[in-house]
Amino acid sequence: MSEFELDEARAKKAYESLVKYLAIAPRSEQECKDKLYDKGYHKDEVEFAIDRAKKYRYINDEEYVRTYLLFNKSRYGAKKIEYKLTAEKGIDKRMVANMIEDILTDDFEISLASDMAEKYIKQKKIVDKSGYQKVSAFLYQRGFAFKIINKVMAEKFDIFISEENE
Repeated sequence: MSEFELDEARAKKAYESLVKYLAIAPRSEQECKDKLYDKGYHKDEVEFAIDRAKKYRYINDEEYVRTYLLFNKSRYGAKKIEYKLTAEKGIDKRMVANMIEDILTDDFEISLASDMAEKYIKQKKIVDKSGYQKVSAFLYQRGFAFKIINKVMAEKFDIFISEENE
């Protein structure tokens, strides 16, 4: 009986710790679990805290993805956003892929990549076709798919890059 009370007290402490962590910034469910495990809480205590936070809607991965996309869709391509959300934040791949598909259209990505390429070209003072590799590498690092990069390169340099080369 005394162990259960101690468990419940620790579970409440875990929840309080989680709420403080979530007060700083929104987090994914996996990030919250990792933080609680790092603090030394047991699986049951972590599950209690997570379930309670979900009940109060402090943790909602779908809303987290939607917000993340809203703030980062103008900074990165879809591939990089998908990687950050799945690999770094631990969110379900299918959910992320579906939301990216719904929110980020190819036209939006082409426009964004084109703007980024134009800015990069001006910044690096690229004046001829010799700098196309640097521009395409830059866009690839920003998380754009090859089909997007190819369209932008065709527009900027009249060059088409085959996917096998990259």
